[in-house]
Amino acid sequence: MNDVLRVEPLLFPVEFSAHRTRVFVNDLDVVATAYPADGYHGQPVAGAVPSWLLGPDGLAASPRPREVWLGGAGPADGLVVRVRLVGSEVVWDDWRMTDHHDSSARPVRRLGDFRFDAAAYASELARATARADRSWPARSVAEHLRAVLWRDGYSQDDGTWVHDYAAIRAPEDDPDVVVVGYRARDVGGTRAHLPGTYSITFPVDGTDPEDQARAIVHRLRHEDLKPLSTHQPRRPRR
Repeated sequence: MNDVLRVEPLLFPVEFSAHRTRVFVNDLDVVATAYPADGYHGQPVAGAVPSWLLGPDGLAASPRPREVWLGGAGPADGLVVRVRLVGSEVVWDDWRMTDHHDSSARPVRRLGDFRFDAAAYASELARATARADRSWPARSVAEHLRAVLWRDGYSQDDGTWVHDYAAIRAPEDDPDVVVVGYRARDVGGTRAHLPGTYSITFPVDGTDPEDQARAIVHRLRHEDLKPLSTHQPRRPRR
């Protein structure tokens, strides 16, 4: 009997700064299983971004074996699996964990070989792609915000009140808001930014998403929004 693959894109999830994916085989979350119970040094882990896993260099199978970064902390610190098409089956094997502190990759023995029916496998990737591609007004606003606020990367300096942005989300379970996570500048000048991160929620509606994003950017750059934000203390590294 073949194994069963399920790929669930997480669009703007609370735990992560970007889209991520959960990858299940026979209802087992394979990325979480490869890590300790507390994740990566106390941080949650998940599959890679949907655009990677569902793109041409991701889970798509061919007779030529490929090593695919499945997820974890990042490409230099994460779970790698070999993906190949063998006849009418897609085979996953040779699980390894990479670590940027160590040039060698250690095997992950708690995950075995998996064999999927190739037609069912392709159908599941198509289903996951359709789910990852769907849109709603808040997602469109968030995409415009990301394009502006992260145009120079995650560490972009941004004005009097914001040091940089930690996350920009449009939670699927609350489709009428966007949430922006940021580190606040220390206006006293004794340090670059205040400890921890702040999170502020903005309501959105069905009007032009670019105009709404522009209005949010203006507030972020010209108002001290800390009193309206939720403060999240920095978590100690375990």
